[in-house]
Parts: sequence; C-alpha cells; structure tokens
Amino acid sequence: MKPSIILMSHGKMAEETLHSAQMIVGDLADAQAVSMDDHDGMSGTKQKLDQALNYVAAESSVLVIADLKGGTPCNVAMMKMKERKNMRVISGLNLAMVIEASVSVIDDVDELVDYLIPIGKEAVAAIELPEIADEEEYED
Repeated sequence: MKPSIILMSHGKMAEETLHSAQMIVGDLADAQAVSMDDHDGMSGTKQKLDQALNYVAAESSVLVIADLKGGTPCNVAMMKMKERKNMRVISGLNLAMVIEASVSVIDDVDELVDYLIPIGKEAVAAIELPEIADEEEYED
C-alpha cells in the first residue's frame, strides 16, 4: 500500500502546498497538512500531528514532508518516528516533491524517500532568460 503523506510547516505553507498540488494532480485522498500556528509550540504541533495520524491506519507507512530541517514541525515529526517505525521524515517541503510523491507508484516508504530527495533538490534552480538569436538569422 502506498504511504500516506503529511505535509508540515510553519504557518499555512503546508496547507497551501497541498492545495496547489491538488490543483495540478487532482484530489489527494491520502495526503494531509499540519500547519503550526504562532501559539502552537511543540505541544500544539504534536497534537495536530497526532490528529493527522489518527486518520492513518497504524500499520500504514507515513511520509512526512516538513518545511525546515531543525524547525518545530520537522522536530515534532522526527520525535514521532520513535513511536511509529513505519514513518519517515523529509525536510525542504516544495511543490515538486509533493506532486511526485502523489503520483508515484512506489509503495515502500524508504524507496519513496530516496526517489524524492533528488527531485526536491532539482526543483531549486536559478532561472535565466534564454538567449535570443539575432534577427538577421531569421531573415530570408
């Protein structure tokens, strides 16, 4: 069975990234967002993650994609991995990773992590304007 996906972030980034992914690929039934608010802290964020995990069968694998390595959402997810052996955490939440995770046919959570890391890195790039050839080249 394909891993469930939980996106976690400071603020609404996780919710909006999930919404954006759904605009592109359609409904993501096995995906949820956990958004840490200003007042949540560790305990409030843990409660929100626990609520999200209540919707996932205990034997199911879970992939958490968090916004920032070392941030509260990522740290809370990392601590939860001690209790849930079939859970993995990736930091560096971006839309490319979420789209690929949602359309991937990979069932093994560890293989999915290995697949997504380079995709997330490749999605970060400096964009340059293409060079336009001289108009003389196009004249007959």
